Amino acid sequence: MSVKEFIKKQLEQFTSPPTPEQFTELSETENSLIILEIPLKDYTLTEIARIVESNNTHVMALYVMPVSGGAVLLVSLKLDVDDVTILLRSFERFNYNVVYYFMREGEVTDTQKQRLAELLYYLEM
Repeated sequence: MSVKEFIKKQLEQFTSPPTPEQFTELSETENSLIILEIPLKDYTLTEIARIVESNNTHVMALYVMPVSGGAVLLVSLKLDVDDVTILLRSFERFNYNVVYYFMREGEVTDTQKQRLAELLYYLEM
């Protein structure tokens, strides 16, 4: 993507509110997603960035969507790490409400569940 295309895309995103699909989709450089629900009076971007960066993580994209008439914000953090469990604990420790998270790595697939069941069956024999 050229610089002009990037600027055009950013202007288009800036002038139109994000759709729910745009709000949650991941690009190739982003490996995980965390969505926080924060009251407007408690929203501080510097505090959120400090928590993220103190866990050796970088914010690749950030979207803020007001809900409930603007009294509450949904903050979407697209991150560059595969496993966000440590970061989730940090947000919980600082009383942030994590309403959704997604990790590309660390998920148990159906194949892994099936193999685990087969192993447990074998061990019970």
